[in-house]
Amino acid sequence: MKIQNKFLENILERSLKTSSKIFLPEFDDLRVKEAVNILISLGFEVININDILRNKDRYYDLISSKNFTKNWTRKMKEDFLFSPMNLGMVALENNDINCLVAGANHPTSEVLRSAIRIIGVKKESRWISSIFLMLSQQNKIAYTFADCGVIPDPNSDQLSSIAYESSKFHEFLIGDKPKIAFLSFSTKGSAEHYKVKKVQRAVEIFRKNYPDIIHEGEIQFDVAVNKKISDSKVGNSLLKGDANVFIFPDLDSANIAYKVTQYLGNYIALGPLLQGLNKPVHDLSRGCSVQDIVYVSAIAALQTKKTL
Repeated sequence: MKIQNKFLENILERSLKTSSKIFLPEFDDLRVKEAVNILISLGFEVININDILRNKDRYYDLISSKNFTKNWTRKMKEDFLFSPMNLGMVALENNDINCLVAGANHPTSEVLRSAIRIIGVKKESRWISSIFLMLSQQNKIAYTFADCGVIPDPNSDQLSSIAYESSKFHEFLIGDKPKIAFLSFSTKGSAEHYKVKKVQRAVEIFRKNYPDIIHEGEIQFDVAVNKKISDSKVGNSLLKGDANVFIFPDLDSANIAYKVTQYLGNYIALGPLLQGLNKPVHDLSRGCSVQDIVYVSAIAALQTKKTL
């Protein structure tokens, strides 16, 4: 596979050093099959479903200890483990694999439900959210968009949390110092609306908790990316039109924005990359390409050496 993006080259190079065991449960999908072959050719270890099935009895005992199966019959537990995705989550919880990537044939809700039940949410994370890593084909720019896949209408506390976790994820993946834009249809009070107030409150919470991370809001997208417009609308801007982490006010705007950027702007879009889980599990768009699966798998492998 020919790689012509410096950010992806760096991610692949770093992730290969982790010696992580990757599992892709949707192995019947032709895209996944091809991605597995590429991953193996690159030097990654991809675990076969047969290796996981050998431990099925042990996994039955593991899920029997979980609260969500407390009132389940034996058949219900067996049916649950019949799903390769659920089985893979249990293998991940049991440390028989290091990371899991699914979603080529499953909606985000199913991937999340399985992950939350088995893997669980980190103690320091109150919510699960997601980012899309947006990479320019010109090899110059890397952006992070959030939350594009999980929380439909985040409140101010959630927006602040999403911003923090997204900024740390961006820095980990790309190496750039995060510069966060809290986006709105208003810039610094140019409009009055309850949706604007939600973003303004999120900025207040973020500033109180993470004053050392560069951030600004509420601002419009053009202010976040264009210095001249920033100078005219804001003046003494902290971002100066150079944001790289974009926090959208809701799932509608975030999901639409990443797809517009991907298809009209010709950007590489990788995600939804999940944040807040105890172990690396990532989702895929059902419209994902073979390359998307390869790169998201590499990101998951890279995370095994650093919990996000």
